[in-house]
Amino acid sequence: MGVAKVAARTSELAARQWGLLTTAQAEADGVTRLQLARLADAGVIERVDRGIYATPAAVDEHTPLRAAWLSLEPKILAEERLGDPVASGVISHTSAAALHEVGDLLDDEPEITLPNRKQSRRGIRLHRGTLRTDDVTIVEGLPVTTPARTLADLLQDGQDPSHVAEIAGDMLRRGLASRKDMAIALEPLARRNGQPTGAALLEHLLDLVGLSGAALAANLAASDLGKALVSAGQLEAIKSILETVAKLDLPKNVLDPLGTAAMATLAKNAALPQFSDGVLPKIDVSAIIDAAKFTVPLDTEEFRNALGASVPAWLPEIIRSIPADSWPPSTLTTVDIGKEATPA
Repeated sequence: MGVAKVAARTSELAARQWGLLTTAQAEADGVTRLQLARLADAGVIERVDRGIYATPAAVDEHTPLRAAWLSLEPKILAEERLGDPVASGVISHTSAAALHEVGDLLDDEPEITLPNRKQSRRGIRLHRGTLRTDDVTIVEGLPVTTPARTLADLLQDGQDPSHVAEIAGDMLRRGLASRKDMAIALEPLARRNGQPTGAALLEHLLDLVGLSGAALAANLAASDLGKALVSAGQLEAIKSILETVAKLDLPKNVLDPLGTAAMATLAKNAALPQFSDGVLPKIDVSAIIDAAKFTVPLDTEEFRNALGASVPAWLPEIIRSIPADSWPPSTLTTVDIGKEATPA
């Protein structure tokens, strides 16, 4: 076979799998190792790993990972192996995180998960694990664990929880995985991480980086924006607050001098128990979430519960901000708190 024909055959073979080919695949197509070596010497192809060559134009940042994956089954073409991605080996752990472009973990060694034990290969970290088809997606032509499964694998493999939490936040911000998907993936790891469920474990991780529902609700409730969002336009809620405070029959000028802590205690112990259904059901939490423009998506009910826990922080400010002419007649009265009341 002439040099031109050999070059054409190797190019056709490489074109079928990211510009890469193995010596085993070439030999099956009638191209010898010596012919491959001569093409490499001539610059037609280049050696990128032991027994693996690439056309120069095809080499990019993903070439080492693709070469590592090809090396596991060097005789079989990529298109055939991709017909059963779980059995063929799936890019996972830090390598998967890098392909999904989340986090900043060191990924200098390709990591691949296989269903069965396989002889290790220098420069590749192999994991044995059971993957379902819905745990696998395709990125850059390679079978890769989904973002949610990648998150669980990293935590199980002993990565720092704060780093895993940052990755979870990245996934939420970019819409790579939903809270539900991540909670399901984390479910098997919940108990060993001191949490009752996968959802609780996810919230614990997100809380480490200030992205849990509770953390976001607390931050919002403590901010000027949050107080405005909770109060502005929520007429039914304000009406309920006014009616409840009116039942307490406390003159407004008695409330005004109270400090924040005293007002919070009043709101928690005196005002809130007066609400039959609570004040939050009357507040449009979805509108608050939309207006606040959080960087991560939130579950409405989860956020409602978290916001409810922070009611004592913002209810006093709403009571203080209510215009005097909006108060019911029974609370418009004032008393001279410096003068003793005259007995009837």
